Parts: sequence; structure tokens; C-alpha cells
Amino acid sequence: MTAPVVVFLGPTLSHDDARDVLDAEYLPPAAHGDVLRAALRRPRAIGLVDGVFERVPAVWHKEILFALSEGIHVYGAASMGALRAAELDAFGMRGVGGIYHAYAEGVLEDDDEVAVAHAGVEDGFRALSDSMVDVRATLDAALAERVVTGTTAASILGRVKATFYADRLLSAILDPDDAEHETLRRWLPTGWVRAKREDALTLLRTVAGDLASGLEPRRLGWTLQRTRYWEDARRAGERLGEPREGALTAIAGDQELEAVLDEARLDPDGFGRLRDGALLAALAREDAAAVGVDVSPWAHETALERERRSRGLLEPEDLDGWLDERGLRRADLPALARRLAVLRWAHEAHRDSVAGELAFTARSDGAYAALAERAARKRETLASLPSADAPAVDDGELLDWYFRKWLGRDVPVALDAWAEAHGWQRVGDLLRALRSEWRFRQIDGDG
Repeated sequence: MTAPVVVFLGPTLSHDDARDVLDAEYLPPAAHGDVLRAALRRPRAIGLVDGVFERVPAVWHKEILFALSEGIHVYGAASMGALRAAELDAFGMRGVGGIYHAYAEGVLEDDDEVAVAHAGVEDGFRALSDSMVDVRATLDAALAERVVTGTTAASILGRVKATFYADRLLSAILDPDDAEHETLRRWLPTGWVRAKREDALTLLRTVAGDLASGLEPRRLGWTLQRTRYWEDARRAGERLGEPREGALTAIAGDQELEAVLDEARLDPDGFGRLRDGALLAALAREDAAAVGVDVSPWAHETALERERRSRGLLEPEDLDGWLDERGLRRADLPALARRLAVLRWAHEAHRDSVAGELAFTARSDGAYAALAERAARKRETLASLPSADAPAVDDGELLDWYFRKWLGRDVPVALDAWAEAHGWQRVGDLLRALRSEWRFRQIDGDG
């Protein structure tokens, strides 16, 4: 049974302390899609305090709007909740606390004012750095109590602000050789002001009071625009919210994916191409939705079948193994098929534009200079070789050499589909290029 209130909470306040104030379901800091999945369970209210900032996509504005459009009260305070409430209060999200008001009134603007580094779920999301808003509130209190002068407070504040948010620790900024700094250090254990924590507690008390007064479903004066892109995102959220046997928890799954992305990021050029591919998929979705293209189920099946053939996934067990290696399941195939179909439509719709961009994209790539030098060397080497002296090799040997020795995989059964999927107009063009490469390596020894 769904709890009447779902609260996303992490480093700002412990779940145990929060339960002393409000009986609710407490979840980790919210990432992209988490509010949507909570809203699909139809709680009476959602409280957003903490959310991810950097390494995982943040909470999407439209998923909050969706929750509001479903009659769910959404409260925000202290951290990510204060940011989103300041941006969406005109649509009905309820901001609570001084930090929310500072953002709403333009006193605060930077996201990093509330950002902190924190430990994982096993350590209760314990904060590992000081938030800028807490540092500001603490220095204001120290100034009011004449612990430091205005000049010193301003200097310390500037140094903390100039520090990357994940490394911010007020105590680390203080100079042991400075008398005022040492006075402040001794005062901090009793004087520290936890503005974020207080705002989070205020949110919980506010929700508890509203529930006690009888919280009726939200009534709004606007209608959510349910675009095709939004509906795809909503359906994806529904699928991700479905429990499945043997599945990783959402947190464990995110950590596994993040570890893979860390490996990818170690190759900056390769990761850039990965991001460009993600951008292409996103733009293709939006482009199709904007012009009203409804890619049919038949197109989905065709696109998926082409992908299977190009990858040699001809048997059910081959497909299952490929999905398992990527943390996917058969229930994900409809979404994968839609994505492939939209991408294929986008490639067809923008064929001329892509052809024009391809040359510039290739020249912009970091590997271009080395590839150009090698292509020129190959051309000169082969041109100098008398045709009678050319090493002989048949097509079967060429394909076996290329796929098994070079790529370390079996020769695709559907070679035509593989060739098209990898930029060759026809199999003959692939064989021509392979023959030139094979001859070049026999002569040049490049390999």
C-alpha cells in the first residue's frame, strides 16, 4: 500500500530524525524520474528536500508538474526542493523555508549554494562537505554575536564560495595563525547554524499540519501538455517502477551504470561520441514529436529486426544474452524498438543534412589527423605496387581475417545488414576496403 506521503531526503536530515516529525515513506535523494515514479503510485503528497546535482541527471521539472496535475501536493525546501519550488511555485508547487524564499526572491541564484558531497545509502547519505547556505547563516550568526568582524566574515565567505562545492569545509578554510579565525573555530561547535536542516524540518511539520487539517487533492488552473516525448518518458518511468524478480535495487543499478560511465569517461573522445549519440536520440525523439510522426508498431518491429540481424542475434538465446550483458530485459524491447525506429526515421528524414555534417564531424574528431596520414600512406603504398605482385586473397578469407582476427567476433550471418548499419552502402564496398587494408598490411606491416 502506498504511503500517504513520499519524501526524498538524504544528507540534509536523517530518515530517523525525519520519522520523529512525520510518518512517511522516506526515499534517497531524487534523481531524474524518481518524482514521476512516486507520482504514479498516487500518494497524497510528495516532499522534495534532497536531489542529485552532478553525476546523475537531476529531477525534471515536468515530472513535478505531472504530479501536480494528478492532484498530488508537492512541497519543496532546503536543497533541490527549494530550487524546484522557486521555479515552479507559480504552477502550484509549495515552497517552504528561508532558503526557498531566498531563491524565489532572487537573493540566491546559484545551484551550488545548497549542493553538498555526501556518502552513500550504507552511511545514511551523511554530508561530507558544508553547504554554502549553512556557511552563510553561520557567519551571519558569528557576526551578530561579535565572534568575527564584518571584514573577516566577508573574507572567509569569499574563500569558501571559491572552493568547489564538494570540497567546502569551513573549518579547513580557517587559518590557525589568525586570532579571529581561531576564535571562530572554538565557537563553531555550539554556534553552527544548520539552515538546510531547519528548513527540512519545517517542510515535514508543514506537511504533517496539512494532513491533520484534511489535505484535499490539488486543483489547478492549467493543463499539463502531454507531448509524445512526455508520454514516452512516463511509460519508461512506469516500466522502471515495475518490480521484477532478481532485479537490482534502483540505487545499486544506478551505481553499476555510473561505474560503467566512469570507465567510458576515461576516454574523453570516446565519451564525447557517446554523448553525441545520446543527443542524436533525444533530438530524434523531439523532432518526430514536433512534426507529428507516429512511428508505427510495424516500423518498431522492422527496426528491431534489422538491429538483431546486424548484430548476429538470430536466435532467442543470442538476444537474451545480449540484453543481459547490458542490464536489459525482454520487457525493455518495445522501448528499444521505438528508439531504433525513431532514429531510423530521423536518419532518413535528415539524410542530406547528415551527409553534409559527416565530413565536418570527421574532421573535428581527435583521431582525424592520424587517420588522414594513414589513408595517404596506404594510397601511396598500393599505388606503387604492380598489380601482378598484389597478394591474392578471396572474399571468405578477407571476412574471416577482418571479423575473427581484427574485431574478435564471428562473421555476421546477415552481412548485408551489418554493412549498412556500419556505414557501407553495400557489401561490395566493405570487401573493397578490406582488400585494400589486407594488401597494405601485408606490405607495410602496419597492424
